[in-house]
Amino acid sequence: MPKILTKIQAQKRPGRFNLFIDGKYSFSVSENVLVENHLYKGQELSDELIEHLINSEEFSKIYQKALNYLSYQLRSEKEIDDHMKKISENTLLIEKVKSRLRDYNLLDDAKYASSYVRTMVNTSDKGFNIIRNNLRAKGISENDIEQAKSDYDYSKVSEKLETLIPKLIHQYRNQPSKIRIQKVKQRLIAKGYSTAEFEDILSVDYSSDPEHEDDLLQNQLEKLWNKYSNSNLTDSQRKLKIKQTLYRKGFALDKINNKLDEL
Repeated sequence: MPKILTKIQAQKRPGRFNLFIDGKYSFSVSENVLVENHLYKGQELSDELIEHLINSEEFSKIYQKALNYLSYQLRSEKEIDDHMKKISENTLLIEKVKSRLRDYNLLDDAKYASSYVRTMVNTSDKGFNIIRNNLRAKGISENDIEQAKSDYDYSKVSEKLETLIPKLIHQYRNQPSKIRIQKVKQRLIAKGYSTAEFEDILSVDYSSDPEHEDDLLQNQLEKLWNKYSNSNLTDSQRKLKIKQTLYRKGFALDKINNKLDEL
């Protein structure tokens, strides 16, 4: 037996309407659902139409929340999917929402990946290996990632590395040159850069300051000499222990020997 839509009542919240069926409040809908289904007072509603209205209303809620989520920035399909699942357990409606977003070009993983790569190049100090891992975590396919790699501007990356590398070199200025370069390489790799990207820049001899290197060695040697001065070691044993320690710290063996000979 058909039910009668006896009253359509506007809520205080703009764009929302309460529906009364057979004189009793049933559920509320958005203005879009009201207009799209041509609802009017006195209309006969079948069970199928009521179910359709309820589903349309849930779809409208999910879709609006998806639009709001997208209003801040582009999102990947996985990000949209994860966000929507926090809102609704209706997977069919979620897929329907994603389908509409695709139709309006609001959801496009290839476009998202390209935009993400450009943004990271312009605003971060991360190399492509980190960018690739981030995109994978966002559910972007390997094919879309590879296509987006064309937006990885190597000229800008080189300029960035030419600024970044001296800063890293300076951070390790109190380390022997061998260790200093090694640590800088480790930091660059951890930031996602490949050796091919920075090896030419690092080939510039940032560590070519013999006087500074000599001062570092002298300072370390004196500290170790004083440290072991009150031990029961003989001079030869003390020198051997100091030599081993300084070598492990990255100083050149011939320079260590020269300094020890001076002592």
